[in-house]
Amino acid sequence: MIQRALEPQSCGRRAARVLAIAYACHPEESAESRVGWARVILASQNHHVTVLCGSRFSAEELRELAIAAGAGESIEFRVVPHLACMDWDCTIDLVYSVGYRLWHRRAAALGKQLHAHQPFDLVHQINFCGYREPGYGWKIDAPFVWGPLGGTQNFPLRFLGVADLASGAREVARNLMNTLQLRFSPRVHQAARGAACVLAATQLAQRDLADALGVRAPVELEAGLSYPVLPKRELRDPNQPLRVLWTGRLRAWKGLPLLLRALAQASRTARFEVRVLGEGSDKARLVRLAERLGIADQIEWVGWGPYQETLPHYQWADLFAFTSLRDTSGAGMLEALAAGVPIIGIDHQGAADIMSERCAIPVEPTSPSGVVAGFAEALARLATDNEFLLSLSHGATRRAAGFVWETRRQVMDLVYESAIATARREAATRNAEQIAAESPAVRGELAALEAIGK
Repeated sequence: MIQRALEPQSCGRRAARVLAIAYACHPEESAESRVGWARVILASQNHHVTVLCGSRFSAEELRELAIAAGAGESIEFRVVPHLACMDWDCTIDLVYSVGYRLWHRRAAALGKQLHAHQPFDLVHQINFCGYREPGYGWKIDAPFVWGPLGGTQNFPLRFLGVADLASGAREVARNLMNTLQLRFSPRVHQAARGAACVLAATQLAQRDLADALGVRAPVELEAGLSYPVLPKRELRDPNQPLRVLWTGRLRAWKGLPLLLRALAQASRTARFEVRVLGEGSDKARLVRLAERLGIADQIEWVGWGPYQETLPHYQWADLFAFTSLRDTSGAGMLEALAAGVPIIGIDHQGAADIMSERCAIPVEPTSPSGVVAGFAEALARLATDNEFLLSLSHGATRRAAGFVWETRRQVMDLVYESAIATARREAATRNAEQIAAESPAVRGELAALEAIGK
């Protein structure tokens, strides 16, 4: 739980009026919704925050939950209804994207009405994290903060063999569309130019945004931890199998076959128990692969459950495996670190920002066979070297402390204050230039002062 703040406190500064646009905003639903929730709670502790969200819960229910979670008393929620098509299967990407864009139109229209009644000092579009839908908050006459942004990463084509034919074709098409949209989408470029600050979720996103949009985007990881880091672990029982946890959607880009093949190799010399938390259209194919590899008896297919019900699985695990081939970052990695669970992960994209050699074994994304070999070697070592596993576990606990949401509040306060101050300076400059342009007397005085200066 985030620390309680009864009224916004801003270290002696005036609390700003912030309009937060967070389509997904709830403490117990998706990873995106938890990110939106944590950021508006933090912002409300130093500012007056109005949240526009697409929740299925009422504004009153959300406010009660927020106050209980430590939000400032001035927080306000406005639920903007979304189209019925957004309740359909989210694998219909085009339908969902159209519905999401229309939701942003509705949110911006409401935001403009609220701004006309009582102006906001700042507008912050929080989620979704992906850059593709910039919304319309940047059209409101207030400093606009966008992000943290991700979604710029592409599927590495050398790993297409991990996917089936249809999934591989989708990934190639997505790579192409992703590259074109980032560089040529008018609305994305307009939003970036209109923003007082763009935040990048990862170092890779920072480079991509600079190359494609010409913006300097500070790095601020989009995800975080909303609960205390657990106490340090003790040595595990060497007579027990190494417990490995994997979480995510059972889809091609998540790369689970890489772990399954690595387990098949490592199982020749060590014993493992594996839990797979997730659902998805590839499940049947993955179950068949585990059977062909002879490791089906080592794997428990858990499925998805409510967020709080997933946390004990991290406490159960000795090791967390991260095989995603394209992800902005990985909320599961943070949950693992908080539980003192070391990571074996592919060392690219946002995962590279989270892992360090003190809490993880990063595996270079050279090729499918190279990753499988790297994972197999790491699994075999950690199954037999308990001292090394424990040192990584303690490193995970230390690493997790830097991702607790409470530690991020000061960063976001500085972002808000800088955006507001910059907008005020620019407005003052424009006003002075306009007055000088419209007043002959002022022009004369300025010319005289300039002459004296020379």
